[in-house]
Amino acid sequence: MALLVPIAVFLVMWHKEGRLATPAALLTGVSLLAGGMLSAFTHLSTLRLKIKEWVGNSEVSRYEVEKGMLDETAAHLLTGSLLCALDAASLVIGMNVSVTKDGHVYGFWAALAAAISSYILIIFIFLVPRLYSAYVGMNDVSPDLDGFQKKRR
Repeated sequence: MALLVPIAVFLVMWHKEGRLATPAALLTGVSLLAGGMLSAFTHLSTLRLKIKEWVGNSEVSRYEVEKGMLDETAAHLLTGSLLCALDAASLVIGMNVSVTKDGHVYGFWAALAAAISSYILIIFIFLVPRLYSAYVGMNDVSPDLDGFQKKRR
């Protein structure tokens, strides 16, 4: 389901001969996001190790759900980082082989970069609530403040 958006973006950009007017800005943003995702991954792996220390060798712990969320989020972060690298590579290639005299990237490379960027955005939208949920679960945030509970009067 999540792949439908980038496929649609690619097809629309390709058939409508879309252009990326400021590919350097997109390249900068994607590069910074890749670093941020890798940094978040290192923090998650440290947190996961800390959970393992808390639990010890016991099979069952109160953090099973959180461990699952952290594992899934870590996989999304690494996938997002790889996609950022692929997006940066497609932008650099596009900026060198498929650029107008105004500096706009067009054609296949513009469509590919736009499609990958849209998928990175979807992954980012998936990650933020998962990261917050893991934070809330691990830090015993008050139900009044966690944003997941409906207030009952």
